[in-house]
Amino acid sequence: MYRFYFNCHHWKPTRDQWVYANRCLPSREIQRIDEYAYERDVKFALIGQLLIRYLLSHVFQEKSSSFEIQRTKSNRPYLKSNHLFDFNLSHHNQLVSIAGTFDGRIGCDTILYQSNRLRQENYDLFRKKFTFDEFELIGRNPKNFYRLWSLKESYVKWLGIGIGFPLLRLNFHLQRENFSRNEIISDTILRINQQLPSDKIRFDEQMIFLNDYDQQLITLCLSTTNPCQLFVELTIDDMLHGCTPFDENKQEYFISWERFQTKRQTDIFS
Repeated sequence: MYRFYFNCHHWKPTRDQWVYANRCLPSREIQRIDEYAYERDVKFALIGQLLIRYLLSHVFQEKSSSFEIQRTKSNRPYLKSNHLFDFNLSHHNQLVSIAGTFDGRIGCDTILYQSNRLRQENYDLFRKKFTFDEFELIGRNPKNFYRLWSLKESYVKWLGIGIGFPLLRLNFHLQRENFSRNEIISDTILRINQQLPSDKIRFDEQMIFLNDYDQQLITLCLSTTNPCQLFVELTIDDMLHGCTPFDENKQEYFISWERFQTKRQTDIFS
């Protein structure tokens, strides 16, 4: 069982870091990443690809450039050479998270855990996504909206079917509502159409404390036989040292850096 995350907000890339990171990715991924208009999305996509290759190199003790990564019809990355190892990636707000296992499938989701009261349009938009019991939880504590949403997303990603699953079929029962540092909550109960799932799965929820005020949740859906362990935060040096370049410097890597400088800013991290 492997769990890592990276804080994009803390990373202010240097030219050398950016060029080396691009060297560690295949050209098709560099081109895909470069298509994003916003700096935030470019960083998310680049770090996501680095995390995948760092994870695979860490697991299999091989050069990160040796792995052939493909995508399913629902755009989910997977390792072509070893179908017994499953991994899943998620990004939102400040964090990019990844988890991998040899023990069944895995679904990963991360979301900002906000304290502000939900606006009415949010209720109207998602009222068909939550059960009556779940809306009671949200009414008692608006933060539960984000927690329940992340639980549902992690299950759909565990299924591997992409968007379109009727979320109203999923009814989550929260046994605990408060998180502590360095703790994983894994006693949340899921019922599907009022029945317990036939698959033996559980949900691991870990709160990442970004600062004194902001928190971000990482949620996993996975087999019950997986060990329960904390996510490990990686630095950019951890990932770059754990990845190997595909080839020598090319002009496209330097062009990628120049184009990154022109990407539009957002206030997503403010």
